[in-house]
Amino acid sequence: MTQTTRPGDAIDAHVHVVTVGLLEEHLTSLAEEPPGYRAALARRQYGRKVGVLPDTDPATTASAYLERLDAAGIARAVVMSLTPDNAWLREFLGHTGGRVVASAHLDPRDPGAVELLDREVAAGMRGVKLLPVNQAYRLSDPACRPFLKRLNELGLPATVHYGVSVAPTADLRFADPIDLSPVARDFPDIPFVIAHFGAGWFEQVLRLAYQCPNVHVDTSGTNNWIDVCVPRLTLAEVFECSLVALGPERIVFGTDSTTTAPYRAWIAFMQRRTLEGLGLGAHELDLVLRGNAARLFGL
Repeated sequence: MTQTTRPGDAIDAHVHVVTVGLLEEHLTSLAEEPPGYRAALARRQYGRKVGVLPDTDPATTASAYLERLDAAGIARAVVMSLTPDNAWLREFLGHTGGRVVASAHLDPRDPGAVELLDREVAAGMRGVKLLPVNQAYRLSDPACRPFLKRLNELGLPATVHYGVSVAPTADLRFADPIDLSPVARDFPDIPFVIAHFGAGWFEQVLRLAYQCPNVHVDTSGTNNWIDVCVPRLTLAEVFECSLVALGPERIVFGTDSTTTAPYRAWIAFMQRRTLEGLGLGAHELDLVLRGNAARLFGL
């Protein structure tokens, strides 16, 4: 088992692992295959992502993944699962010696969501990844309440993607994180982590986080949504506003790196440089880069 991380280490709390084997297993679990999915998989492509899907077994993939973390100076990583109940992913995690963990992917409206959550947690998952904008639902929907009650009992974190998305199923009617307000209020023991600073809904995230102390943000991705902000923001301004509204205790480092491309070391570098430029002390910087993820995901 990987030893506990120390100040100075970095934990990437938002990465992805996607391979041919993982997606093939996912396809076999679907009642109906999405149009074009099988053809794209045959081309070794995934969605709109640029790059080629690796076609390696879980053990080989894990070995290569640990090497890339070493090269990037990343101590541990948290995978945001793309598919529910995936045996390929669980086997991959088992070959990482505990250095890589994962958050389970599921639909909280599903009548079997509570049972699936318990099964995934028993298998070692450290939280959940929710995609309201991609799956067109609101967490405030009463259908989500049984799942949320169970997640609250477990005290596990939920990483939630609001805002813009590259997924072809994305529906921006479900992109506003303000919908989380009554949920975060009613379930105070669930740490909610809004991915990508809200991916274009940044002001709403700041207001939500001001109101709800269990709301966090992660810094993952290219944060290209900044380019279409009016007025336009810089990454430094995004971090500065986040530090004012949430404090360093509720900001979680991530890169959104995936296995169809090299690790996004440049994103990690830019984020660290930006935080240092804002004058963060060693303790506050460690909270963002390591400590908060260690606390939230039990690392």
